[in-house]
Amino acid sequence: MALDPGIVSAAKERAEALFARGMYREALSTYEKIKAYGEKDPRIYLRMGDIARKDNDDNAAIVHYKGAASAFGRLGFVIKAIAVCKMIISIDPSEEAVQKKLAEFCAGQGEAQPAPKSGPATQPPAKETLSIKVPKTPLFSDFNEAEFLDVVRKVRSRALKEGECLFREGDPGDSIFLVAEGEVAVEGSAKDSSRVRLATLKEGSIFGEFGFFSGSKRASDVRAVKDSVILEITKAEIEEIIKTHERVSSILFDFYKERVVDRLMALSEIFKPLSAGERKEMLGRLTLKRFEKGASIAKEGERGETMYLIKSGAVQVWVKDRKGSQKPVATLSEGDFFGEIALATLRPRVATVTALQDAELVEFGRDDIKDVLGRHPEIKGVLERAIRERVTGAVRARDAENGGPLL
Repeated sequence: MALDPGIVSAAKERAEALFARGMYREALSTYEKIKAYGEKDPRIYLRMGDIARKDNDDNAAIVHYKGAASAFGRLGFVIKAIAVCKMIISIDPSEEAVQKKLAEFCAGQGEAQPAPKSGPATQPPAKETLSIKVPKTPLFSDFNEAEFLDVVRKVRSRALKEGECLFREGDPGDSIFLVAEGEVAVEGSAKDSSRVRLATLKEGSIFGEFGFFSGSKRASDVRAVKDSVILEITKAEIEEIIKTHERVSSILFDFYKERVVDRLMALSEIFKPLSAGERKEMLGRLTLKRFEKGASIAKEGERGETMYLIKSGAVQVWVKDRKGSQKPVATLSEGDFFGEIALATLRPRVATVTALQDAELVEFGRDDIKDVLGRHPEIKGVLERAIRERVTGAVRARDAENGGPLL
């Protein structure tokens, strides 16, 4: 007999009350009465696994987690199914059956067989497949099935308890994360050293992209608001995927533009007057340029046709002094703009820029900036002030004094 949703809800409340009092076996016994409803709501299986682990019964936990993984997969929640499979493997890496099930999820294979029909024998029924539904979440929704499956093969699942920190400000930032289950908070420090919640991220949210793309250290803490499951993939693992699926590189660049470049433009004095719609329009026209260490990016005296935002790497800005020697003006790294003054005016470049290390640069063309100036003439005042400051800096550098930022 089908379970009534009201009965299920009441049983959940009783079970959680028992769990809160440390009565784990009683809580599990209560959940057992509604276990069959787990085929519709796999979180019942998942919660039973969590409680069993709390009761130090990993074997029982694995059984419940297997039920959750199968139910999530049948319902099309592939990210959650894979997260649970990886959780089981983290408990017991020898679980060969789970390794196989994970491979089936990644290959799109289901285990359901259609019921045989009565009547004369016919051809054996064809094996049904579990259709992989690429989640409607930023980044992943742009992958096709093959690309998505290669990504999920690489991801690791991390279970966080309520209040547990995933990473802290200053930690290395070479991973990107997806909330598969639960909720996390992004926290920072206010001027008075108190902790401030900057954002709350729920299921399906992607975060960590700034450190992931630039290799910079984490700028904030991330902590679990409640028990959560987080999927993690590193930059090195993504680079391995790109070797097989080159298109993933362009998908990542589009994601970078949407999540990183848009924010940097919104904070820039030059682009601040643009509306969100205008920034989005401009983002669609930007391209990525790569320069090897030592390569020349811009030369003093040439006409400036482009400006750049540094996506990764670093560049050296320098001018020739009155004796013809190279005089450093500035070193720029991830997140810095350069070249905007020469691009927006008819002045030639007043400095040379070379790559200090392999660098990836987001390129803005002259037409893009002309369009911005046409819509927002107030930006000209910002550029004129920058011209005066930077030309003065270049002149000082030529005179062997301390120079200012790049023109």
